[in-house]
Amino acid sequence: MSILQAIILGLVQGLTEFLPVSSSGHLTLGKAVLGITEQGILFEVVVHLGTLFAVLSAFRQDVIWLLNGLLSLLQRGKQFSEADPSKEEALRYVAFIIWATIPAVAVGLFFKDRIEQAFSDPLLAAYLLLVTGVILLLSRFGLRSKGEMNFKRSLIMGVSQAFAILPGISRSGSTISMGMLFGVNRTEAARFSFLMALPAIGGAFVLQLKDLSGTPMASEMIAPLVVGFIVSYVSGLFAIKVLMSVVKKGRFDYFAWYCFAVGIIGIYFLQFA
Repeated sequence: MSILQAIILGLVQGLTEFLPVSSSGHLTLGKAVLGITEQGILFEVVVHLGTLFAVLSAFRQDVIWLLNGLLSLLQRGKQFSEADPSKEEALRYVAFIIWATIPAVAVGLFFKDRIEQAFSDPLLAAYLLLVTGVILLLSRFGLRSKGEMNFKRSLIMGVSQAFAILPGISRSGSTISMGMLFGVNRTEAARFSFLMALPAIGGAFVLQLKDLSGTPMASEMIAPLVVGFIVSYVSGLFAIKVLMSVVKKGRFDYFAWYCFAVGIIGIYFLQFA
């Protein structure tokens, strides 16, 4: 892999991991377009780590808030002060995140081989980008939602996240859209989507890292890996800020037309050209 290819794929990963256009679909199509055929997941592991750090940086105050809530639970057992409702709310939010993560864990454990096969099919990714476009259009029906997060809504968003493991289905697009459709106000849906991405991206990173154990790394890959990490981190931060701004303005569905365009172009070149 060249430095230029690392920059392009790192940029694709960083932008599309959080913008509602499917990072997995774009990486699968991007490799096909760039002619990258080597097997292995080392580069994917590194750029996913870059996007994980992007979320930690962008939502560091929320992460500290959640960690403080967990720390209070460890210090006091299950007794926490009623005088500090913030810690109680943090613990409840942690429970929502754990609840929302269960579907993705189940899918990853029981359908790992089928998912890996899906990632080798760029045509499938192109078709599923059309599905993402439809999901984003549906978000228009949830623009007036004003509800807060609860266990039912967090589970629905968790199931959407599990579905988004497929290449071409946007994780942020499907989770935020479903949250809005089931009553969560759009800013809170976006915030929860990013925070519940932490265990999802972190878990995927650990599983990929496990698959790499004992695999030698060629010296010529060091520079592309470093570049890919930096580019995915910086572009990921930028994408998070853009998405939060778009969600607040209620124009989340704008990305649907982009997904339709990329999906149709991909289908044409992969199936008919």
